[in-house]
Amino acid sequence: MTTSCRLVPFVLLVGLLSVAQAQPPEFVMWSATELARRDAALSANVGPDHSARETLLDYRTPARSHRFRFIRRDADGVPEQHAQIEDVVFVQSGAGILQVGGELVDRTGGRNGESTGTSIAGGARYPVSTGDVFRIPADTPHRYLVPDGGHVTYVLVRMPALIGERVIPDDAPNLDFRPEGFVLWNAEELARRDVALGTRVGPDHSSRETLADFGSPTRSHRFRFIHRDADGRPEIHDNIIDVVFVKSGGGALLVGGEMVNRTGSLGTGIVGGTRHAVVAGDVLHIPSNTPHGYLVPEGGHVTYLLVRVPAVVGSID
Repeated sequence: MTTSCRLVPFVLLVGLLSVAQAQPPEFVMWSATELARRDAALSANVGPDHSARETLLDYRTPARSHRFRFIRRDADGVPEQHAQIEDVVFVQSGAGILQVGGELVDRTGGRNGESTGTSIAGGARYPVSTGDVFRIPADTPHRYLVPDGGHVTYVLVRMPALIGERVIPDDAPNLDFRPEGFVLWNAEELARRDVALGTRVGPDHSSRETLADFGSPTRSHRFRFIHRDADGRPEIHDNIIDVVFVKSGGGALLVGGEMVNRTGSLGTGIVGGTRHAVVAGDVLHIPSNTPHGYLVPEGGHVTYLLVRVPAVVGSID
């Protein structure tokens, strides 16, 4: 069985989180193989609403942000809207249509800013399928539409809405998706970008591009695409959780331990820590204040989409 947390079986991890969580979660990896097994298990437990789901990880914040869920739908989902939450989604299998924007019809709920409706008037429709990654901005109606006989399964990361003045960096691209704030990178586009990055590798044996940046002063709410042809410098982020979708290649992630010769967010090495093999399709959760470094075998590479999620401020339930 694939290890899902540092030497802690996933079932035990969920039990610990559901009983009490005095400390934030540590490093967690959901491998592509494990997600496929979980997908098959969900397909056998689809309920009357034509969906099945499980919580992968939950920081248990009052706003229900910082929550990772795995969801399978065999038919159209109920339209929903989250006032305080941005959805970041990695499609693990299947295909469908995402309807996003417009207005909720017969809107009900509103507890903690969570609302549902009977349909969505207007909005845009985007085809989504395996390997796609997208962001649904806060307070935006959305709904998954699934064709007869089909399904869509996805990892959902609930990220807190960005509040306050925005500081847009110079490398932030101009995006023209609708509605405003919605972005989608399909698997084919990411594969093309991966090839392009491979032709621009610099002296540090890496290349990268900013896919989107929504202007957080702490540099959270930032999406980057990174290609590495050799080991990367160890790094650590005081205020940022790294959520990583591995898109191609493979290697290892050294995580935990102590940073050596730290300067800013970088160091020259890591003492201790644990190595985890990573390959395309894996999803990683690297908590804040955690040393980590990517290790790439000679002649190989690893390319990943990095989502920078703000660290939880204050105590955790």
